[in-house]
Amino acid sequence: MTLFAYGYFVRLPDRSIVPAGYDFGPTTDSYAVGDSLGVKGDSEAFVIGILKGRAAKMSGGYDVFVLLEDRRVREKGSSPPPPWDFFQREEGLRYIETLMRGPARLVSRPQIQAVVGDKKVRAVGKSLYRRPLKESFYDFQLNHLLWLLGEEWYSAEMAKPMEDRHVILKWQAERNEQLRKYQDPKDPGALVRAPITGGIRALQVLADDLYQLAHALEPPQAILSRLRDIRQFQGARYEILTASLFARCGFEVEFIDDASRRNPEFIAQKDGERIAVEAKSRHRAGVLNERGAFREDASTEIRRLYDDAAGQNPGDCPFLVFIDVNLPLTQDIPPLEKLWIIEAIRMFEHREQEGLQNRDTALILTNFGWHFSRQEDAPAGENFWARVEHPRYAIRPATLDLVGRALSEYGKVVDEEERVDRA
Repeated sequence: MTLFAYGYFVRLPDRSIVPAGYDFGPTTDSYAVGDSLGVKGDSEAFVIGILKGRAAKMSGGYDVFVLLEDRRVREKGSSPPPPWDFFQREEGLRYIETLMRGPARLVSRPQIQAVVGDKKVRAVGKSLYRRPLKESFYDFQLNHLLWLLGEEWYSAEMAKPMEDRHVILKWQAERNEQLRKYQDPKDPGALVRAPITGGIRALQVLADDLYQLAHALEPPQAILSRLRDIRQFQGARYEILTASLFARCGFEVEFIDDASRRNPEFIAQKDGERIAVEAKSRHRAGVLNERGAFREDASTEIRRLYDDAAGQNPGDCPFLVFIDVNLPLTQDIPPLEKLWIIEAIRMFEHREQEGLQNRDTALILTNFGWHFSRQEDAPAGENFWARVEHPRYAIRPATLDLVGRALSEYGKVVDEEERVDRA
């Protein structure tokens, strides 16, 4: 059975539109403009607009975008208000235009740059970089990644045959090849716009993660050292991914460097809220520097990874477990039919049957397997949440919504300066 993703949004009295949750339905026609979604307290939610197709996808990957407005509960026996379609009005049409340009995404800090003479000065954290005027934001992010990894490491890797190089430099070679393919032979110095392949997206998103993180804190040398190491790359890369999500959500991130006991990867803190985070990524033969050949039928090992992560719980605050299944993306398969999601659901059922207590606050499964394909226009990533019903330490609902938004946007890298110029 195919299920379609519904994203619910509310138009507030100040005319802002905010997310209000999501679920799944068997068709794309569950609601019509004017429908009531029920009464809560002294207000009733009415559907005032529906979007499908690309506009809905641009709102967060949904198949159907449902816009609601809260109104005071009708008196008994009174008729419902006449339906009106927000997206047929000028305000709604402008909103669709904004969606189609791509949503403004969460960032740890807005881009900071200025033209000084014949250079563009860019700021990242406490560092300033004088760069060529024609260098694109994406090129700068990639250069910033390579500067963090160091010239000595880069030179040593480039001296190796291509098949033996670190996967970061294999992705860089894929990017160079794609840019050459779309370069204008009449103007070789012009900026090149080319469709993004899977490897390019994997490289671009890693560079963006470190850029976002560097705005919030000095990237730990221990993690950068592991990122350089072919054997330790995958674990370090996923820790950077999860830390960057919290940096985008405005959290202070403190990595824990204490080998005397089992600890989570980092503690995220904001406005008095403190969250422990543990990140695990499934290693697979033939993928991300791992030796051997990839097997489509290999187990996701969610139970093993989850049990291992559970031992990192500090036990004194909310605890989030992130697990990346590291599989090819399957955008055409509905969420509840994906084998790794089915395996996660069964894992919790088996733990419950065994009488094991789930002491975490939530398990977040991700799959950002862009690196499996060199196809152009790589699809969005995938994620799935499993929340404990009554956790000992709960996370604020607003925080869960914010992290959910960061995950839904993950993989989208936007040059804010270019976006403003085009608006």
